[in-house]
Amino acid sequence: MAPDPPKTEIRQFGDVIEKMIAQMAQRFKNQVLLEMNKSTVDKFTDAQTGNFAKILLSLSSKFRRKLLNKYDNKRIEAMSNKFTSKVNARNQKELYNRIEDKIGISSAELAATEGLTFQINAYKLETSQWVKKMRDETMEQWTANTLRQMAEGDSLETIMSQFDGMVEKRRGHAKMVARTQISTFNSLTSKARSQNLGITTAVWVTARDERTRPCHKARDGKEYELSEGLYSSCDGKTLMPGIDYNCRCIARMKIPEMEGVDNQDL
Repeated sequence: MAPDPPKTEIRQFGDVIEKMIAQMAQRFKNQVLLEMNKSTVDKFTDAQTGNFAKILLSLSSKFRRKLLNKYDNKRIEAMSNKFTSKVNARNQKELYNRIEDKIGISSAELAATEGLTFQINAYKLETSQWVKKMRDETMEQWTANTLRQMAEGDSLETIMSQFDGMVEKRRGHAKMVARTQISTFNSLTSKARSQNLGITTAVWVTARDERTRPCHKARDGKEYELSEGLYSSCDGKTLMPGIDYNCRCIARMKIPEMEGVDNQDL
């Protein structure tokens, strides 16, 4: 089997992204919502100079600039790299330990001659891009939603209450992003290493429990090309195990026949 995505890194990565969302929420509340009109808290129709939309967008822009000083792209890349590096090291060790006896090459030699640095780094960067996307989409969502509520004449109390609800949903989304991206990274690195060793096919294996999605269950036990993924008419998609959102499926690699060695599964 290809290595399972590590639960510890998934949990820790989720905690870090969730903390980012919580800090963003506190800053947005203090620097935007509570600054809109300190003298009139019931309605925003006369907010400061009277143009509440212009004021909101101005405060939101200031909030964004300050936030990007704290959570800039380099910091997010470093944060993501911390976790993907751990997942990568674990994936390499487990995959090569499982395959060394089957192909007659030590795991140490396999690791030393791998030559996948650039490809793995690209997968790491892809993971950080998802965190950046979540940061940017969160800021846009909060600004747009607040502007709409203000235009409809909602009170500050109503806006603050609904904002807290949005924050909770976003924190839950952070956990989902962490699970999906760590699982995706783990799946892609397993695929890259297997293909690098000449393995071209795999078998889709589900978690085989009540939480398994019907369209993933439809793929269970089916062989597919690593270069293509596995299509199912159930959902009309071509997928790789572990890459769909919250997917817990994994691949069982098919080791090709070698002289003196029977065809084996990893």
